[in-house]
Amino acid sequence: MQGKDSRNEWPYYARKVVQYFSFSIFIYLLLFLDPLTEKDLSGNIFLRMSPLSAIGAMMAAKTFILKYWPAFILLFLTIPFGRFFCAWICPMGTTIDITDHLLAGVRKNSQKTLYDRRKFKYYLLAFLLIGLLFGLQCAGWFDPLSIATSVYAISIHPYIVNLISGFFGYLDAIPLIGYFFTFIHKFIQEILFAYHAPFFRAHGIILVVFVLLISAGIVFRRYWCRNICPMGAILALFSEWSIFKRTVSSSCTSCGLCVENCGMGAIVSDGHGTKSGECILCMTCQKVCPENSITFGTQQPAEQKHEVDLSKRAFLISGITGAAATPFLKLNYTKSINKGKTFLIRPPGAVDEKDFLALCIRCGECMKVCKTNGLHPVLLEAGIEGVWTPKLIPRIGYCDYGCVLCTRVCPSGAIRRLPLEEKREISLGKARIDHNRCIPWAGYARLPELEKEWQDFNCGVCEEVCPVPTKAIHFNTYVDAQGREIRRPFVREDVCVGCGFCEKVCPVLGTSAIVVEGIQPQTKVKRPKEFLAKNILPETLGDWKRISGPNIYEGKEKLYEYIDGGAEPYLSYSFIRVSNAEYLKDTGKKILVDIWEFGSPGDAFGVFSKDRTGTDIKLGNGSALFNNYLYLWHDVYFIRIEPREGDVSPEDVTFAGESIINIMLYKKASLPAILSLLSQQHLVQNSCIFFHKKIILDNIYISDNYIEENVFHLSEKTDAVIAEYKLNISTEPFKLMLIKYTDNDTARLAFDDVLKLWRSWGETESASGTIHTFQDKNQRYTSCLQDKNILAVTFLSASRNDAEILLQSIGK
Repeated sequence: MQGKDSRNEWPYYARKVVQYFSFSIFIYLLLFLDPLTEKDLSGNIFLRMSPLSAIGAMMAAKTFILKYWPAFILLFLTIPFGRFFCAWICPMGTTIDITDHLLAGVRKNSQKTLYDRRKFKYYLLAFLLIGLLFGLQCAGWFDPLSIATSVYAISIHPYIVNLISGFFGYLDAIPLIGYFFTFIHKFIQEILFAYHAPFFRAHGIILVVFVLLISAGIVFRRYWCRNICPMGAILALFSEWSIFKRTVSSSCTSCGLCVENCGMGAIVSDGHGTKSGECILCMTCQKVCPENSITFGTQQPAEQKHEVDLSKRAFLISGITGAAATPFLKLNYTKSINKGKTFLIRPPGAVDEKDFLALCIRCGECMKVCKTNGLHPVLLEAGIEGVWTPKLIPRIGYCDYGCVLCTRVCPSGAIRRLPLEEKREISLGKARIDHNRCIPWAGYARLPELEKEWQDFNCGVCEEVCPVPTKAIHFNTYVDAQGREIRRPFVREDVCVGCGFCEKVCPVLGTSAIVVEGIQPQTKVKRPKEFLAKNILPETLGDWKRISGPNIYEGKEKLYEYIDGGAEPYLSYSFIRVSNAEYLKDTGKKILVDIWEFGSPGDAFGVFSKDRTGTDIKLGNGSALFNNYLYLWHDVYFIRIEPREGDVSPEDVTFAGESIINIMLYKKASLPAILSLLSQQHLVQNSCIFFHKKIILDNIYISDNYIEENVFHLSEKTDAVIAEYKLNISTEPFKLMLIKYTDNDTARLAFDDVLKLWRSWGETESASGTIHTFQDKNQRYTSCLQDKNILAVTFLSASRNDAEILLQSIGK
């Protein structure tokens, strides 16, 4: 017998390293799915590797889904390398390897037998594909990546978090040493991203299914991979063309070690033959072979390849069964008795119910990432075909008005990706008040009794938490002869988004007095502009009473009516409408409130940056107070409050501004992206002006010469910012302008035209690398730099060196 060659062992250990590294990435992406999705990073890469889910989703959608590009790369790599994914990357396979190792002692003494002929996974694949042709999506139930994601996200992770919380909850209370355990607890919470213990409906069901799958390891290793996994069947079929196969040399003594150690049972009894499509390149046989007889290469003798004997009749039966099972699995009693409606609340952005059931792969990612723990798996409410699809249960958790995470993680397109502004206009359902359970309505029903002995039945919690800016819940108020009132809530269905916040907080025990019923398809909420204006400009602002308006000027023509001769600068941004109203205080003070609405927060900031003057008072997303004039930026709104009559104080306009901001839903709006290119060093505070068109630049002093032509090629497609810098106390500030174009060619054309214009003025020109500098007759410098699609220009600098250093920092 030859000595064991250690060179044959390194592939096995390399595979182990890759396998556990891949598994670690899978766990990391699952644990930190929330913060990764917040940053819009792809945390669902493993789910998009599944060819089974990809085929299922694309057959359901009847279109190519580009998001599944990792699945196609995997299939492409399977052709030369075989079924490597199962042993090297698959988290389900790794999990089974771990549990199989733990069950090794039980398996060794087990006398039980199970089906182990490898054919069933192919027949199951045929069943699933035929079912898809008839509109039945069951692939997600059997996809190993969906199962692994669901098991870890819905069962294992919550169990671990609950155990840790309970254990350290006990230790934290121990005197003297409790602080030490609190520190350890916080550290573990950081590692597991386990700040709260989530709970998922039917978590035990998925755990039981998983336990049954791994329990087969008592009889055979990797039983799921051998006999059930339909994704493994797909990879096995593609591995038929593999050029990287197991080969056995003539030095083999048929000792049986490779047969005994093969987790897939892919090696025939003599040790020479390999069952076609069953080898997953785990390299274990190569490692244990005492004769170094096993290698993996391109040449496999024909006699060493053993085909799996698949039956055409069994395939035919599988296909017929898939077709026959479709109507059975699609029957839905609940839907039938409700005239085709299910009233399930699907996640925001869910496609129409029929398409949703066909596209959803039951992975549970949307449930895992839900901030309020409101998304849970469906059991039989949507019929058998809807099992394990997500639905919102508001009594457990509502749909956060400022969250779009579930729309970002769906790998199959069952939930459309939505920007936050669009998501806020989507109605998931409509709230309905049960007058028999609602506290104010129940009190109103007892009105004759109350007139004898008054009790306060007012509640109003649902109205308080409603996140819709205009409120979807209002009150019908009854006032008796003594001025006592009962405020009975009612729902404005035209603005209700069905988020379920009201149902979540309803103080009535058991079933809430206000219940949200889902609607399919999800619809857009219509908010009339008059209704918006009256709510943002209410009748009173503290002691201020509205005496005129709100007046609404929407569109270009109406704006000309409002400010004839001064409308063009505002129209250079994405102007939608301006609403205004006058308010009067008892003391004779009068103010005018203008609320301008634009198509984006960036454009609202642009108008704010153009008009503002004064000191920032930290109100809204941006503010500036100058004497008794107040300028505010909040989301897509620019707000201006100015005095009209009387001795209006800065405190007066500040109070009015705070009142209006409090009416609006808080949103942390981001500054336009181009501002991030500005160097913060030596930047004059609040000097930035964001704009798109030349009309704004025409009102900014950048040269003694008038610039008539649009040499900077500014348009509605360009983003531009101009800011002041002061490098030395003794020198005057100079200006820096950055312009971002849609392409490099336009930026280059603008750069050339700027140089041409400055040369025409006869200014002294010099060049330092890619920076061109001009000196005017007053010894002031203009420097220009173009880098890809960005044009950077400094104006009116007293120092050439200062201007060029600033441009170089921008370039870097």
